[in-house]
Amino acid sequence: MERRPGRKRGTWAIVLLVLGFVLIGGPVAVMLSRFTATHQASDNMLPTLVMGDLIVLRKDPSEVRRGDVVTYDPGTWGLEGPFLGRVVAVGGDRVSYAMGDEALTLNGQPLDEPYVKDAPGDGGMAFDVAVPRGRVFILGDNRGNSADSRFHSDGDGGTLPVSAVTGVEEDQEGPEQLALGAAMLAGVCLLPVGIGLGIAALVVRRRKPVPTGPVWGAVHIDRP
Repeated sequence: MERRPGRKRGTWAIVLLVLGFVLIGGPVAVMLSRFTATHQASDNMLPTLVMGDLIVLRKDPSEVRRGDVVTYDPGTWGLEGPFLGRVVAVGGDRVSYAMGDEALTLNGQPLDEPYVKDAPGDGGMAFDVAVPRGRVFILGDNRGNSADSRFHSDGDGGTLPVSAVTGVEEDQEGPEQLALGAAMLAGVCLLPVGIGLGIAALVVRRRKPVPTGPVWGAVHIDRP
C-alpha cells in the first residue's frame, strides 16, 4: 500500500504540537493553583521592595519562617489588607527593642537585619514580646514608615496568627521556578516547529497526488 505523501511529517507535527501545549499548559496550571502575584503598594518595605514591584508568592504556605517576606491579613488589627511585611519572630521566640539599641534582640541575641532601611529602631517604638505558639511578629523593612506589629500590642503583643499569612514570597530563581520556566520555554519552542511540519505536510500532499494502482479482482476487457 502506498503511503500518503507528507504522512510522516504530519504525524510529527501532531506529536510536537500536543507536547508543546502540555509543556506550556502544565506549568501554567501549577503556577495558577500554587502561586499568586501582587504589586507593592507602599514604601513600608524599602529598600527591599519599592512601590510598584511585582512579588510572586506561594499561596497557603505550609510553613512560615523567620525572615520570610509575606502578605498578611491585618483584620484583627481593624485594618483592611492585604499588607506586605517581614516575619521577624515566630512562635516560641522572644523579640525586643529598647530605645537607643543598635539592633533588635531575638532570643537574647542581637538580630542581624541587613535588609532594614536606615536603623532597626526607626519609628520610636520600644517593645518586648514573647511570641505565642502558632503566631508571628511582623515588621516592615522601612521601620520609620510601617504600621506593623509594634503598633498593635493590645492583643498578644501585636502578633498575628499564622493563618493570617496569605502568601510567602517565592524565590523566582529556585529549582521549582526554574524547572517550570524551562518546561514552558521548551513548549514555546516546540509549537512553531510543529506548525512548520504541519504546513510542510499539507504542501507535500497537494503537490504529490497519491498514485493509484490496479484494483484487485477487477477484470480487464480489451476493446475490439
